[in-house]
Amino acid sequence: MQSLVWTNVIRLSHWLIAAGVILDWLNETGYWHRVIGYGCLLMVVLRVIYGVMSKIPSARFYLPGFTQMKTHLQDVALGKAHVGTGHNPLGQWAVYAMWLLIGLLAFTGWISRTELYWGEDAPVDLHRLLSTLLMYMVILHVFSVVLMSYLTRQNLIKQMLTGKQSSLSENDHE
Repeated sequence: MQSLVWTNVIRLSHWLIAAGVILDWLNETGYWHRVIGYGCLLMVVLRVIYGVMSKIPSARFYLPGFTQMKTHLQDVALGKAHVGTGHNPLGQWAVYAMWLLIGLLAFTGWISRTELYWGEDAPVDLHRLLSTLLMYMVILHVFSVVLMSYLTRQNLIKQMLTGKQSSLSENDHE
C-alpha cells in the first residue's frame, strides 16, 4: 500500500534547490552563479509560502522541541525509528537550517557586489564560510536519509522521487 507523502510542489522545489546548490558549487562565481543562487532563494521562498498555505501535513511546518529531538536521537541510537510522514524532528530543523543558509548566501552574495562593500573581503569570506556550512549540511542530510531509510525500512530517496511512501521490503519485490 502506498500513500502520498510529498506533493509535486515539495518534490519539485526539493530537487530544483538541490540541483541549484550543486550547480553553484561547480560554478563558483559569475553571472550564472548569481542567477542560480537567486533562483534557489526564490524556490525556498515559494516553498515556505506553500508550507504556510498548505493543508497537507508533510508540507506544513512545525517546530520540534528538545524532548522530541531527544526521543528521536534515543530511538536512532537504539537502531529503531518511528515511521511517519514528513520529516522527523531533526530533519525538520535541518530543513530550516539549510533554507536559512541559502537565504544568508543570497544576502552575502548580493552585499558583496554593492558599492558599500565593493572590494571588501569580509562579505566574500562570510559567503564562502556559509557555502561550506551548507555543504556540510547537505552531506549530513544525505547521510541521514540513507540511515533513516535503513532504520525505518522506508526508501526515502524513492519517496522524494515518486511522492509515495512505501517500505524498503515492498521496493525489493518490485
